[in-house]
Amino acid sequence: MNVEADQMDDRDDYDVYLQTWEQGERLRHITLPQNLSDPYMRQRLLDDSSGVAPVERIPFASGPKVMASDELIIRSHDFFKDSQKKWSAEFCDYVLGRDVPSAKLDTFLRGFTESWVDGLRRRQDSPEMLSIKASIRDFDQLCYPSQAGRFVINAVDQSIVPLFTPAEMAAIFQANNGLIEAFLPDYLDHLGDEGPGSLDELYVRRGVYMPTQDAFRKELHYLSSYSLGLGPVEQFAQTWTPATRGSGIPSIFSAPLPAIQDRVVAFAPFIENMDLSQLEFVVAPPVEEMPLEDHGMFGNIREFSFR
Repeated sequence: MNVEADQMDDRDDYDVYLQTWEQGERLRHITLPQNLSDPYMRQRLLDDSSGVAPVERIPFASGPKVMASDELIIRSHDFFKDSQKKWSAEFCDYVLGRDVPSAKLDTFLRGFTESWVDGLRRRQDSPEMLSIKASIRDFDQLCYPSQAGRFVINAVDQSIVPLFTPAEMAAIFQANNGLIEAFLPDYLDHLGDEGPGSLDELYVRRGVYMPTQDAFRKELHYLSSYSLGLGPVEQFAQTWTPATRGSGIPSIFSAPLPAIQDRVVAFAPFIENMDLSQLEFVVAPPVEEMPLEDHGMFGNIREFSFR
């Protein structure tokens, strides 16, 4: 008697399916740590009833990079709109209570409501933003002398006059760090079972068209944009010109919020009238080695993470 043949004959169609089925790209993508607790990623998976669909990305489009209507709903964008006025007032009270002059704070706020959202040149090279970057430069040189500037490519010239003293820049970092810890759990409660259970499970992302990639996280500028949204990040990852196309890799860098929390310079809901279309964190470069984990290519974008 051929026992093996009999066992083969006893298998039903479901047994055969389970033994031969392979995960599709979309299903493999959502099992990455940065995607497991993301409600928008979960919806993308549910849109695929087959379990074998490829990862579909938001295609690049010229103009502002904003979340699509379905992502705005799933991420409860209105929660941040409703909170911005209260949260921004708390931010100002905290900073002013640490003896930061009101005129300097006004310049800081104006920089992020006007210059930061007005194209790459003003975002990186306007007088207000250069002075903020110089403030980070001086803070890091004082507090992290052996690491300052090590993980940022474009240095800030020493001739640029800082907006804040190191103590005042510390107040900006502390305000963002503390208010994230105080207020973002309310957002998780608002999402309920549909979202992450803790700040450690709430991920931020940055999309970049990268010519080269080091083993450790390194930022191009002293101010970089991370987002709670995914659609804008996917578009930024695909941003190239005819001259640069083919010379880089569309990449997304993801991290749990605590990985950048103590280096947040600005969070859009903490600044009154700052644009909320990306739910954006503006982040200073790291001052310690942060190894990058390469998760591979999904939907023609390479996925990296750090912690």
